[in-house]
Amino acid sequence: MFVLVLIAYTILVIFEFIPLYKQKLWRDFWVNIVLLIFSFSIAMLLSFGVKIPSPANPIKDAITSIIGK
Repeated sequence: MFVLVLIAYTILVIFEFIPLYKQKLWRDFWVNIVLLIFSFSIAMLLSFGVKIPSPANPIKDAITSIIGK
């Protein structure tokens, strides 16, 4: 699974990030890099079998604290 994640992200970098860099679209490039690093980290953790907690309960708590019950 580790190898498949690496292959998928390598293909993504080749077809998405290199053209952004060549066209000098710096804002788009850096936003995509940050999102890539975040999603790559989660994908690698999942490929190694690490249990990632769901963000559903903290989001629910935040919304109920803002809106109320």
